Amino acid sequence: MTSHLEATRIRERFERLLAAGIAIFSRHDVEHVLQQVVDAARDVVGARYAALGVLGDDRETLVQFVTSGLDEAARKKIGDLPRGRGLLGQVIRQGKPIRTADINRHPERFGFPPHHPPMKSFLGVPVTGPGGVFGNLYLTEKIDAAEFDAEDEAIAVLLASQAAVAVENARLHGESEQLLGQIRAMQRQRDLFFAMMNHELRNALTGVYGWAERLVRRKSPELSEQAAREVYEAADHTIVLLNNFLDLMRLDAGKVRPVLRDVEVRGALQRAITTSEPAATAKRLRLVLRADGRPATIRTDPMRLEQILLNLLSNAIRHSPDDAAVEITVNGDATHTVFAVIDHGPGVAAELRERIFEPFERFDPHSGLGTGLGLPVSRRLAEALGGTLTVEETAGGGATFILKVPSSTL
Repeated sequence: MTSHLEATRIRERFERLLAAGIAIFSRHDVEHVLQQVVDAARDVVGARYAALGVLGDDRETLVQFVTSGLDEAARKKIGDLPRGRGLLGQVIRQGKPIRTADINRHPERFGFPPHHPPMKSFLGVPVTGPGGVFGNLYLTEKIDAAEFDAEDEAIAVLLASQAAVAVENARLHGESEQLLGQIRAMQRQRDLFFAMMNHELRNALTGVYGWAERLVRRKSPELSEQAAREVYEAADHTIVLLNNFLDLMRLDAGKVRPVLRDVEVRGALQRAITTSEPAATAKRLRLVLRADGRPATIRTDPMRLEQILLNLLSNAIRHSPDDAAVEITVNGDATHTVFAVIDHGPGVAAELRERIFEPFERFDPHSGLGTGLGLPVSRRLAEALGGTLTVEETAGGGATFILKVPSSTL
């Protein structure tokens, strides 16, 4: 009868150990791996408390300490993390398991801090990785026995070795995820460059070449005037495209740092409108400014603010029908200032309202009009200023782009 009970106990323990191993290796983040290990150790070994400490770079102090069996209130009462002294430090320094029936009688004991729960029986094993011991797993207060035995120690050693492998796997997984992210960023930049070269830059340069060829072969005053205008506009578009492309690369790399100054709101708006007037006049569009609820001055980067406003106005002019109006409104308070550029063009379908902030997406897949880089750059610039850029439907049809930026840095 005794042998049958013993066999059942061993089988159940083995099953729990196997389940623990599966749980430990199912996670890829270090924090969860460590918690799985201490929870599994407490359960399989049969202890009231378990903990796992991870050494810092100095190889002496603990920088992580994960517990099992203590609630949050009890942990807070204990206070600071253990410093890796006493028996905990001995496990690390000796690099081998330590067992004792009574911590308080062990010659290497250091004592407990105030509010620490009473503990007697102790089992500590080192956690060893490729670079040596990097932490310790320990258990206290053996359940239904006066002390931990050799079988408990063997299980703890096995769990500690699994912890070492799982932590290393989690670290490698994190590094591979980071590398994968870098590769994806490089692929995105490559795709963006090819898209720009193929979709926008080639079109602009083809126009320059075509009009230049006609100008050379057919010399007439009327043709010369039109060709000069077309070449100028294509060259201007090319320069804007290249500048946006370079800005987008710098923004994605986190290399754009706003230069904050006090900015007079009406002045910034008027400069953006004045710059946009020639394009609006060509389509007989009216640029209407409504700034009654504006703050007089805000704290932001004036160059980047005007760049966003110019991009939004250019986009609105491009997609507005002839003889229409583009409205610019501004409202705000001491916390935030909200600019809105409102057009009455084809609008943006709800399913496209996020996609248009990605390079070369289209307002209307059938129109042939791409958003280029102006909107992606503008959204990222808004975020760099601590704000947001979104799009909504204009009442009666059209698109309303809403730029919200902090009014102050306080």
